[in-house]
Amino acid sequence: MEVLEKSERVIEKRMDKLKEKALNYLKNPYNFILVCILLFAFFIRLYYFILTYNQSLWWDEAVYGSLARNFISHKWDGTQAINGELLIRPLLIPFLWSFLIRFGFPESGVRFILEFIPSFFSVLFVYLIGREVFDKKTALISAFIFSALWIHLFYTLRLLTDIPSLMFLFSSIFFFIKSYKSDFNYKLFLFSLILLSFSTLMRYPQGIAFGVYFFILVLGNIKEFRNPRIYFYAVLGVLPLLLFFLMNYLTYGNVFPALLGGSYINEGKPITSNPLAFNLLSFIPYYLKTIFFIFFLAGLLLVLLNIFLGYDLLRKNKKILNQLLMVLLFIAFYSFFIFYLRAGEDRYLFPVSISLSLFTGFAFSNFHEIIKKRTQIFAGILLILILFLGAYSQITFADDMINSRKTTFLQIREGFEWMKGNTPPEGVVTGSGIEPYAIYYAEKKILALPLNENESQKISEADYLIIHAFSPQQNYLDKYMQENQDKWGILNVFFFDKEQKQPAFVIYRNFAK
Repeated sequence: MEVLEKSERVIEKRMDKLKEKALNYLKNPYNFILVCILLFAFFIRLYYFILTYNQSLWWDEAVYGSLARNFISHKWDGTQAINGELLIRPLLIPFLWSFLIRFGFPESGVRFILEFIPSFFSVLFVYLIGREVFDKKTALISAFIFSALWIHLFYTLRLLTDIPSLMFLFSSIFFFIKSYKSDFNYKLFLFSLILLSFSTLMRYPQGIAFGVYFFILVLGNIKEFRNPRIYFYAVLGVLPLLLFFLMNYLTYGNVFPALLGGSYINEGKPITSNPLAFNLLSFIPYYLKTIFFIFFLAGLLLVLLNIFLGYDLLRKNKKILNQLLMVLLFIAFYSFFIFYLRAGEDRYLFPVSISLSLFTGFAFSNFHEIIKKRTQIFAGILLILILFLGAYSQITFADDMINSRKTTFLQIREGFEWMKGNTPPEGVVTGSGIEPYAIYYAEKKILALPLNENESQKISEADYLIIHAFSPQQNYLDKYMQENQDKWGILNVFFFDKEQKQPAFVIYRNFAK
């Protein structure tokens, strides 16, 4: 009993010390505001996570899920549905997904670990980066802006590579900045490169940051290049990528087929056949909406002015060097998609969201300082009011997007899950645009649908045929079904509407087999 009582007293004392430290930490207003922002970021993400935890997968999500399934069973090794995706897709996310499946995690659990947690920590790293690039007040404002960005909220709920790779990118940027803050810290430099390597293995374009890092090192820390240690740590930092390139070379005879093969990027056509994609700049106001966009423009001008006036202080003033880093990251990622890829979706420009948030926060901070000179109370109220109006526009837009899309592809999921539970495991399924869904949801073998009418009789080799409304179907299918009514019969139908008048997903069975 005495031993138990002593243990309880020790635990009680430790809890009291922990409470005291927490209270002392929260007495600092900056720390208190940071905790409030992180709680806001956590609970708004949790709300939408609960709202959509069982939503259906989009095509790209299903592709990563199918790769994860195949990493476990290898049932589809050698099939075009897997081989074609292995060639072009980053494999770290499906590998982690397969690891979680092995441990019994449901899809919602996978989404929580691979998307929700990285999304939350990205908000924290925006603050940490903002504190190094500008100051604590700018960092807090920037973290709040980022926590409410509609596009980040929306993609937090999708099992894609964007959100986790962004967290690794942001953490890499933070440790890279810390590595040259005073005396060059090789361990932090190594850690930043390892994190960036992981980010790149989740989403290939994130590797653009390597070039920006090199440029910043040349400008601000050129003397380090005379020390052989930096090359040793640099090689260690990119070792995950070097192993990835070696694996590609041994498998495909190409160190980076997704980029150097060309088939995925532009379907085999020369990149220069496409016009320059300056239209992608429209994503900036699309991301930020009116209020935040106006402040972003002001913040960008202020940052450029700081760099212009302090260009000769880059090696002495790390704040200016860090601001240049943010500008270069913005330019580098946008340049890749405008001048090289010449195409892009809104989520492709996720890496520039760090610059967007920080520049916007910097403008807000300066705006507050100007107003504060006249009246401090009014300045604080006005700052909070404008920030909350901007966040409100973000969240309402996110809410509409999330709710309007949470049931997309529902019938595909329902159809294939029904097939998994109600048809023989060895059944072979064919159809147009179904491969990753059939693998992930139904775990069925796939027969590629013939591309033309001349080979349409090959369809009879399958046990099941899927015709659905979610992607264009082969033109000859209607004619084929009319001519083969004696072979194929409807097994089940899933509808868009409750009245069951609009079929979305039709399962046909081959009764001739």
